[in-house]
Amino acid sequence: MARKNKHRYLESVIKNDALGSQKIAFISGPRQVGKTTLAEHLLYDTNQSKNYFSWDDDDFRKIWIKGPKAFLSTIAKGSTLVFDEIHKDRKWKSKLKGLYDLYKKDLNFIVTGSASLDFYRKSGDSLQGRYIPYRLHPLSVGESSKVKPPPTHDWDEHLDVQYSPESLLKFGGFPEPFFQQDEKKLKRWQRLYRERMIRQDLRDLQNIRDVTVVENLSLLLQDRVGSQLSYESLREDLSCSFESVKRWTDLLEALFYCYRIKPYSKNIKRSIFKEPKLYLYDWTQATDKGAQLENMVASHLLKSCHAWTDCAFGEYELYYLRDKEKREVDFFITEDKKPYALIEVKSGNSQPTPALLYFQNILKPKFTIHVVEREKDERRDMLKYPGVRIMSLKNFLGSLV
Repeated sequence: MARKNKHRYLESVIKNDALGSQKIAFISGPRQVGKTTLAEHLLYDTNQSKNYFSWDDDDFRKIWIKGPKAFLSTIAKGSTLVFDEIHKDRKWKSKLKGLYDLYKKDLNFIVTGSASLDFYRKSGDSLQGRYIPYRLHPLSVGESSKVKPPPTHDWDEHLDVQYSPESLLKFGGFPEPFFQQDEKKLKRWQRLYRERMIRQDLRDLQNIRDVTVVENLSLLLQDRVGSQLSYESLREDLSCSFESVKRWTDLLEALFYCYRIKPYSKNIKRSIFKEPKLYLYDWTQATDKGAQLENMVASHLLKSCHAWTDCAFGEYELYYLRDKEKREVDFFITEDKKPYALIEVKSGNSQPTPALLYFQNILKPKFTIHVVEREKDERRDMLKYPGVRIMSLKNFLGSLV
């Protein structure tokens, strides 16, 4: 049975970074990933549990709709308030801006939501300069109560294995099914999770006439995990327009159902430019076992890139590599636009692939890592392949956030 961490990795950062600098902390992430629990811990630690307010609570919604200024005037100075899912109000940004400008010296604000803040920036951002965004991800092999900084000398300099890769691969990283460790309950959770996301969250995000077709798209994407995403193929399967498929995929990504990783093309001759690869936040829903493993590694890497960026260690971005000669490497991370880590994952082969060595020579990243599932003598092959670190899956993932 996995052991449960009381505190998630972003809690201390939010407390010291956003709230410490009198900024609004905006915590976004997938439905049921633990945003509410994280926010409640922040309140509980300062005996302010009563200051959690949810859009789903009718009494609070009435206060918010009528105007919450009179209500906030009764809150003690120095208090922290959590507003959950207020983005469901079309005027939430202007209201929150007014509250923050009026009470920023007296109150701390945390806003949580299961839709990406990036989605709302497209219509203008009246909150610019007033908030710090944080993206909360599912549990990971090496997650601790604090954000591990990016490795600087050795990839495993922050190695700390909290959860087994086998358990995470089987039950996913969402807290409820992971800690239950029950396959039947996992299947039920997956079905309810998808239904609520499509039929509740999607309607709140944008008016969709036929949600059934978006639900069908979410099912089709499960077969395309780890593959280059063809919107044309999806268009044919769904009998709709190319633009509709692209828009619906954007919405599913805004709801943290899936994410896309772009190909990296800078300094790569004859590289591909357009086709992203697709992954799911719940990697257990990928239909292929090999794709599940690749998806789990991708999610660990994306979580670390987001945490390192959100916590101001630098700008970290996740890509994959592929050229027109079909040389391909699973993952590539840039640090402030410069090559940082080149990563290939194999379930069996313990020797670096020719493509990994080829791109290592071109890009010269700080880290080049060949990841294998099984335990092995990780440093034995360093003389044979200079600059390439061969690591077990457990130690590689345990070194990430």
